Amino acid sequence: MIVLFPPSALLEPEMKDRITRHWDGRAKAYDENVRQVIYSPRERRIWQEIFSEAIGSPPLRILDVGTGPGILSNLLSELGHEVTGIDASEGMLKRARSNSFALQNSIQLLQGDGERLPFASGSFDAVVNRYVLWTLPQPEKALAEWQRVLLPGGRLVIIDGTWFDHKSLTAWRQLWRGLSPLLIMLTERRVPCYRELDKDIKRNLWSCNVKRPDIDIEMLSNLGFKDVQVSYDLDRRLLFTLNYLKHGHGGRQFLITGIK
Repeated sequence: MIVLFPPSALLEPEMKDRITRHWDGRAKAYDENVRQVIYSPRERRIWQEIFSEAIGSPPLRILDVGTGPGILSNLLSELGHEVTGIDASEGMLKRARSNSFALQNSIQLLQGDGERLPFASGSFDAVVNRYVLWTLPQPEKALAEWQRVLLPGGRLVIIDGTWFDHKSLTAWRQLWRGLSPLLIMLTERRVPCYRELDKDIKRNLWSCNVKRPDIDIEMLSNLGFKDVQVSYDLDRRLLFTLNYLKHGHGGRQFLITGIK
């Protein structure tokens, strides 16, 4: 079965360019928002446990697609994995290099397209990403590429969320969203800066127009991934971490795994 998405009024190259410029412009603020994950011992431990359960024991060759400021890459490198991070945004990669240098982690960081990877087939034991698939214009193309660079038996791990499901935006989450800037100002002594994707891109982006993770599971199954599983346990495990209290109001998170 072929998954069909609403036709886009924007051409793919234009969408990619605008999305990349968005993340270039947000790199500093985004890094400040999420870096707590790698600099807080408690949050780092929880995320490392989540990924250790999902991918297995080191050392593995891992590709972190859409690495951003290098959150996953640093977490996995500290566990003893050989990590390569790739991102379209040079602004994000600059932050990733700074974080890996500060933490003294050895990570290969490259600029590139998550839908057209510059790696040979079967290069990695695992492909991972966190909050990335929703922002790629052609998700099936990206998933097929991630499958291509996996070794047979290799594992794909996707973490994302129901960011655009209005049913998940309960009254409590709306109140939480209103209070989170105050928490950031109290704990970090800065005024948080948010800049969302413009409405034109959101109208044309696949993830804003479908039910997730149902569609993700369908795409993985269509590509032939085996043992596709989804977990909604992330919110519970992260509930009392500072970063989650600041930023977890956006939607329900999920973790999907599949084996090539």
